[in-house]
Amino acid sequence: MLAIEQVLARHASEWMSLPGVVGTGIGLSHGTRCIRVMVTESTPEVSQRIPPDIDGYRVEIVVTGRVRPRT
Repeated sequence: MLAIEQVLARHASEWMSLPGVVGTGIGLSHGTRCIRVMVTESTPEVSQRIPPDIDGYRVEIVVTGRVRPRT
């Protein structure tokens, strides 16, 4: 099985190209490492294009709203 970092690296660019996706990362879900995809809002397109798991890792869609740089 690939490391979670490799799986994320393999798919991050594709997911970041989707409208409303503002980030990707690695987090914890019930004590287990997972891939997180941050979005401005939950949309049917995002839900359809991002799988609930990939290469043995859970994928969570997290609604963060807009992400802005600190000034």
